[in-house]
Amino acid sequence: MSLSSHISRVHWVGVVTSTLGSFVLGFLWHQPFLFGKRWAEENRDSRARRKQDLPLTFGGTAVAHLLAFAALSSVVSGTSALLGLAAGLTVAVAWVVPAMAGTYLFANRSLGLLAIDAGMYVVAYGAFGALLGAW
Repeated sequence: MSLSSHISRVHWVGVVTSTLGSFVLGFLWHQPFLFGKRWAEENRDSRARRKQDLPLTFGGTAVAHLLAFAALSSVVSGTSALLGLAAGLTVAVAWVVPAMAGTYLFANRSLGLLAIDAGMYVVAYGAFGALLGAW
């Protein structure tokens, strides 16, 4: 399948919806009633060392998520929610989590922090894969 045919399959409304939804999920995921307290404890040292550039953080994350969900959409759009869920979970478990694990191991970050951060992506890719598959 050519690149142009993949691009033509992207459902952009679903991609934008998924991207915005990922910010809602991230907001909820990092609240004290879910994983926010533990996440803040695990990040205390690294966050104190540098001042965060919020426009770069949010803008860069939006672009990254938009690209990721566009790629997922090009594969699953219009298939079914179940196939979208399966594809999203496969991407998260086979590619995203192992890539994050390698980075976290070299950065000497805890496995607890990896579980929190990677867990959010497993949920996001599964949920938005299902959404994009159904769309």
